[in-house]
Amino acid sequence: MCRIVIECCVFTDLQLRPYRTDDFITKLFYETSRFSAFNLQWVLKAFIVADGCKSPNLSVSRSLEYQLVLKSKPPSGNITVHYVLLKGPYGDMKVKPAIHQAEFSTDSMEGPQQPLPLIDSIECNKQLSAKTINMRIILFQLQK
Repeated sequence: MCRIVIECCVFTDLQLRPYRTDDFITKLFYETSRFSAFNLQWVLKAFIVADGCKSPNLSVSRSLEYQLVLKSKPPSGNITVHYVLLKGPYGDMKVKPAIHQAEFSTDSMEGPQQPLPLIDSIECNKQLSAKTINMRIILFQLQK
């Protein structure tokens, strides 16, 4: 028998908004406003990925990758967080949810980039054409 005990669980509804870098060749990325979970501040960032193409705007087969970023100083030691992205109440995003895990510390404030769990590239293009991408994130910590 496998027993998993969830110590703390938080969910919040988010909106990814488009931004552009100030680089010589500007790049489009998405970011949410800061949100609180476990008495810490977080943001979600997303990036467009086009298989084998340097310019994602020229590719039809695009996807999004996202990462969870810790914006406030973590408590002493590391904090391990599990998270899953879902369709939010104000969005129509079609997803295949997957649970991910990331460990954060003062040396590592960004989680790994994960594929946004959209069902296909058509759904990705539909989301990219919207002004915002609405979703819900559930974050939880497991008891050790």
